[in-house]
Amino acid sequence: MIHLRKALPLLALGLGLGCGGASQTGPAQGPTGPVSTQQRIVNIIPIDLGVCFQQAPALPEKINGEVLTGVLVAARPFVMECLVDPKNRGPADETNLALKTTLSGGKLAHAITGQNVTPAGEQCIKAAVDKFAATAPEWEKKAAAANSVTAEVQYKHIASVMPTVKMGVSEASDVTGAIRLAQGSFCDCYEPWKSADPVLLKAQVKLTQTAAPAVTIEPPTDPNGTQVAACLQPKVAALPLKTTSTELTAPYTFMFLSSAREGLFQGAPPPIAFAQYELVRNQRLAAAVIAMGARTQAAEAYDALVAKYKKDTASVTLEQLKNGCGALTQADDGYIAVLQKQLELEQSAVAMFTDFAAKDAAWATVKDATQINVDETKKEIENGKKFKESDLQACPKVK
Repeated sequence: MIHLRKALPLLALGLGLGCGGASQTGPAQGPTGPVSTQQRIVNIIPIDLGVCFQQAPALPEKINGEVLTGVLVAARPFVMECLVDPKNRGPADETNLALKTTLSGGKLAHAITGQNVTPAGEQCIKAAVDKFAATAPEWEKKAAAANSVTAEVQYKHIASVMPTVKMGVSEASDVTGAIRLAQGSFCDCYEPWKSADPVLLKAQVKLTQTAAPAVTIEPPTDPNGTQVAACLQPKVAALPLKTTSTELTAPYTFMFLSSAREGLFQGAPPPIAFAQYELVRNQRLAAAVIAMGARTQAAEAYDALVAKYKKDTASVTLEQLKNGCGALTQADDGYIAVLQKQLELEQSAVAMFTDFAAKDAAWATVKDATQINVDETKKEIENGKKFKESDLQACPKVK
């Protein structure tokens, strides 16, 4: 089993994304006339647009255990999306699971163990990983060549601080939960944000017992947001939303992240900007695991050439040894380059969190934790350079 290096659950620092709110019901008939009441809402949470624009990372020609682990790490946002839905989780706040995946003959087989995952949740997770992996370039060809490759990754979902729908808090909260659960089916609406930063969209949903939902979305200043809002309005209005009150008005804020994007969001509210960083950093971690898998393959191939040469010097040419060592040092460069991109992301995040902390001291803890990530990644880059130096020393010397 490979445990993710440097996996820091920053959400556990208390920067949860579940937004509370209140809706208004009324008028109901009281002793002295119509009355209005407020209801608590807990289901206004972001959705990852990567669900709609999935693209697994490019993989080396051969898939080994490290490469497959990287794919499972990159699939984390889609596992988490499965656990947003209450039917996929048990009643506990934390869901801990291990996903053991075997790739053989082009097919993925999954075994899930852990706590608080329902059978429906297991089905969702397995299907989500299959769908995501299939988007890797040349997946069918590379997967077909794999023979009993196994990887295992741990996932944790904390309902109290991570995107989660919880039903039964109030009728209004259930309405917002139903909208959030339906958002994954609105992918055509999000097309304008495939390669652009999304924005928040604020809406009001008015329900009665006799009419269809009346949905209004505040006009955004972002032109892409205007297109998205126009597409979302009729889709939300068509949902089977119900109320037992004479009238129910529920506020809803559409919030978006994107694991499909390369960088941080500019100008987003701090909790959204932070969550976007966490998503992108996860993809950087996955890329590093895959790059290390490619280096392992190159090292094994070169070691095999050297062993063959030592057994019979005539069986391997100098050109073959040079090419094998060249492939190894090229894999070293690839690993270092991936870590460099991760470092640049983390350094940008430190600057962003420093700005947040200047306005709200609560962000100082996140800034400090991210600086630790920066320091650790710098060390890993230096280790990668040492790997390359050692590999160069092992290369055949040409006089």
